[in-house]
Amino acid sequence: MNPFRSAALVGLGAIGTLYAAKMSARDPACLRIIADAKRIARYKADPPSLNGRRLDLNYVTPENPGLPADLVLVAVKSTALADALPAIAPFLAEHTQILPLLNGITAQDILADAFGWPRVLYGFVYCDSSMRSGNAVVQNGVAKIVFGEATNIPPSPRVQAISDFFERLGIEHHIPDDMRAAQWKKFILNIGINQAQAILRAPCRELQQNPEAMRLARTLMDEAAAVATAIGIPGAADVPAWAETVILGAAPGNKTSMLQDVEAGRAPEVDLFAETVCRLGKEHGIPTPANDLALRRLRSR
Repeated sequence: MNPFRSAALVGLGAIGTLYAAKMSARDPACLRIIADAKRIARYKADPPSLNGRRLDLNYVTPENPGLPADLVLVAVKSTALADALPAIAPFLAEHTQILPLLNGITAQDILADAFGWPRVLYGFVYCDSSMRSGNAVVQNGVAKIVFGEATNIPPSPRVQAISDFFERLGIEHHIPDDMRAAQWKKFILNIGINQAQAILRAPCRELQQNPEAMRLARTLMDEAAAVATAIGIPGAADVPAWAETVILGAAPGNKTSMLQDVEAGRAPEVDLFAETVCRLGKEHGIPTPANDLALRRLRSR
């Protein structure tokens, strides 16, 4: 596969802003931001910023995309993914690869249904918590893209081409041997930390100091791990204990994206978390009462 030289990114939330800043700092010409004309006007009136530094980005509409991109990064909220599909299409050529950076375990399937598996990879981001207010994002720079095929022993040519592109841009990344196991590991953590914080309307401090709050997070994660085990995800049963150590080691003031959504009056991505666990639990005969309750409570907010 030829070297990758250009990327397009859709979605300028916390993750999108973080990677737009990282990529444009190294090579501004390599990156285009996909948005409609109204959103572009808002960005130009109130430019996105990372840690107080305003970003001068190259915005393009789907109606005037320019040349196809080598790589399309998808960083929209899960609730906006279906609406983003028509905007992605004009940027694709036969060789273009699409890499989702969303939480959850379903984004790659939605993208592959739309554009085909030869164009789509698995992907997500591990990062320290980001705080977003409007178009302003604050984040300490600790972030890593995890991506690849379902299995990567060794990495395929398209995965290696993206890795080389990220190396050139200074983007920290990791290609796991088993991508689905890596994806579920983060998913189980998020099932606990995101949903417990959103239900309790409290940051990590509450989970660290209140045994009942941590018990809620652990119960949510145990259910998700049981579902993952039924599906055949290796090592899933061990993840909740690991996730507890992550939660206990987090900054006490850490606020997950779901808690920030609840506090800002935005719809939380409960479809991404509890709804997925409950659906898969029913399919595999695994009870998920805690996630059923989380789904009802968070949908009502």
